[in-house]
Amino acid sequence: MRTFSRIAIALAATAGLVGATLPATASSAATPQWTELKSAPAPVSNPMKGFMPWAPAAGGKPVLAKGSLPYTLEWAPFPVKDVVTGRDTYDFTKVDAMLDSIASRGHQAAIRFYLDTPGEESGMPQYLIDGGTDKSRKYNFYDNEEISFSPNYDDPNVKEMLLHFIAALGDKYDGDPRIGYITAGLYGFWGEEHTYPYNGYVNDQNPDAINWMPSDEFRAQLVEAWDDAFDETFIQNRYPTEATKAHGMGYYDDSLGYATLEGTDWHFIPKLKKQGEGDAWQHSPIGGELSPSFQECAFSEPLRCPDMEAGRDYKALESIQKAHATWLINNDAFTVGYSGDELTRAKAASAAMGYTLQATRTSATYHGAKATVAVDIKNTGSAPFYATWPLEVVLVDENKNNEIVASQTIESTLPSILPGQTGRVTARLPLPEKFRSNDSAQKLTAAIRVVNPLPNGMPVAFANEAMNKPLPGYLGLGTLTRGRAPKN
Repeated sequence: MRTFSRIAIALAATAGLVGATLPATASSAATPQWTELKSAPAPVSNPMKGFMPWAPAAGGKPVLAKGSLPYTLEWAPFPVKDVVTGRDTYDFTKVDAMLDSIASRGHQAAIRFYLDTPGEESGMPQYLIDGGTDKSRKYNFYDNEEISFSPNYDDPNVKEMLLHFIAALGDKYDGDPRIGYITAGLYGFWGEEHTYPYNGYVNDQNPDAINWMPSDEFRAQLVEAWDDAFDETFIQNRYPTEATKAHGMGYYDDSLGYATLEGTDWHFIPKLKKQGEGDAWQHSPIGGELSPSFQECAFSEPLRCPDMEAGRDYKALESIQKAHATWLINNDAFTVGYSGDELTRAKAASAAMGYTLQATRTSATYHGAKATVAVDIKNTGSAPFYATWPLEVVLVDENKNNEIVASQTIESTLPSILPGQTGRVTARLPLPEKFRSNDSAQKLTAAIRVVNPLPNGMPVAFANEAMNKPLPGYLGLGTLTRGRAPKN
């Protein structure tokens, strides 16, 4: 798993690290070389964050309702049998087709693999079914009508298949720019890591405390397997455990806005805090789904949700903010849509998720054969920018059709900038020969962007007026002036 954000501040402080994002200081606020940058509202949509719909079938086109939201992520679950065609035999054709389809729209995918989704045929690989895997755990709740079955997750053959499958996924997809997030899934109904009501506790539907969950030992093995398989791609679990904490996992809440907030011990945030993971969002992303029954009415005031259950939250924006959620499935926002004030509030909730990057001030100077561009970037959002996407600083000749005449790509430490904090990016670029005399460098404009590794991926929009100026996808920082870069 990624450890970058936990060590980013230490790395940034390393002497001589060119281009590092460093904690900014206020001591030079009056230095003439600094120029304040005008802010703008937080973008409703930005890469790797916000509300998302289910992806259409591979090769299909999204059908969006009037009043749907802009988005950059798409949700795509897969039955394990789509990939596992035999013992240690894999075919990624269907997954690749879906990822390519989503990427063709400039979007990243959030994906999950499952063995058991109520109402659908089992996702168990056929070779295990042919080999006599236990199919006796049939059920009728969740509208399943005995269509699928809950596997015996502690069957040695099932355990081997899952552990080897995770390793194969890592070999194939770790760091793939088409994928934003993977929710670990695999076991439980919908791959949501629970088998309620058959989870080992007495309840009205389970008076004998039947337990269909995998053993705690195997759950820990799965967490370790995900950690071993993926170093770049974010992995998220539904429930915090000692293993997920030890391996720095992210989390997802598939009932966000319904069972998220404090006041009930089994809600999402109380569970995180009980495991000592209340601050996990500072290094690993939080995602999930706006509770499906809540999506259509979530932004009505007063709430017009039918059959509201006592003791549940029914608070969308507050749940997003307190969970520090970065992304959420909200299919109704795209298939049904919102209108009027509800649409306005839904856009605000999508904008409130995850990071918001705002450049507050900049210095763009030249001296001799070198230009130095520094920019202070504040995170005004509710979570870090987790992805280690590089930054690019360019010099643009606006008199030559916005030709880029110099550029520098910088290793990003944006993940170290927590909400409310400011970091600094500094680039030192050699001036082309023709701009080294007669102050001709003053014709050049500095700009910056975050480089989306997806070739046609959506650009990261800063919350600044000069976004997309002088070039699409870049934030304009102003023209060069003669002088030396500020020391602070």
